[in-house]
Amino acid sequence: MGDFNQITLPKQGEKKRTYRHWTTLEDRRLLELRKSGMKFKHIAGQLSRTAISVEKRYRKITSYQQGGK
Repeated sequence: MGDFNQITLPKQGEKKRTYRHWTTLEDRRLLELRKSGMKFKHIAGQLSRTAISVEKRYRKITSYQQGGK
């Protein structure tokens, strides 16, 4: 069996993935910008997030509003 106590560090040049929780203000801004017709790519620039992160968050919060998960 492997050693579960061993820590794997990122190799030189690799980016460490970090997660920032979404704030209520960011959610509101995302909905506002999307409603105005802005594309996810441009919203991502405004919120300093990736386009895929913005799109996933948008789909998640709009599904809640529509009675989804």
